[in-house]
Amino acid sequence: MHRFLSTGDTHEGHAHVFDHITLLATGSVTMKHDKGEQDFTAPHLIVTPKGVVHQFIAKEPNTIFCCIHAIRDGSAVDDVASQDITPEQAFELMTQYPLT
Repeated sequence: MHRFLSTGDTHEGHAHVFDHITLLATGSVTMKHDKGEQDFTAPHLIVTPKGVVHQFIAKEPNTIFCCIHAIRDGSAVDDVASQDITPEQAFELMTQYPLT
């Protein structure tokens, strides 16, 4: 979960090796990506295809968004970790297999 306190706050650009969604819970953002940019206002689900570098910029204070995707336990798209993992194990996996 990411919270932008101020207009103009920016989340660093990144890409994933899998498709995913971002839940824009409050506020609004400009999403910059490989093909330009788009504006979104909460509530909204933003779909991002794999390999697309994307960055979020707050258009208003107190904007909250959550990246939602399965946690992997390997480098392949199908290497989805068990739902039985602990938060500590999940953190370790996210550190071991970071965003691209």
